[in-house]
Amino acid sequence: MLGLLGVSLGSWFFGTHIAARLTGLVLLLLFLLYFALLNWTAQSNIRLREEKGGGEETGPGGQPPAETQATGGAHTEEGEQAPFTEDDRAEWAAFLQTEGRVLWAGVIFLSATIAVLILKN
Repeated sequence: MLGLLGVSLGSWFFGTHIAARLTGLVLLLLFLLYFALLNWTAQSNIRLREEKGGGEETGPGGQPPAETQATGGAHTEEGEQAPFTEDDRAEWAAFLQTEGRVLWAGVIFLSATIAVLILKN
């Protein structure tokens, strides 16, 4: 939808077919770049947390993290969040890394496509 919007706006504003294509691709590139940067920020926060060490962490309001607040038992009451374990953290970090690779690959591909279209015309 974003690509179609960009193509239609590019055609309307600039009037040429190449400008319409470029506008659509630039909008897609900006969209992917935004999420790639959000992913990079999340990965940076995880790395910073790991570098600081896990011993002195506090949760919201200066309380101990959720792992130490859990009141035992596998079941949680309705509305209560389950603790975030170290395995969950490792899985989340792996997911963010994979997602980041896909997003940055898309950014690089769209950038190369835009460069080829500009150089071609």
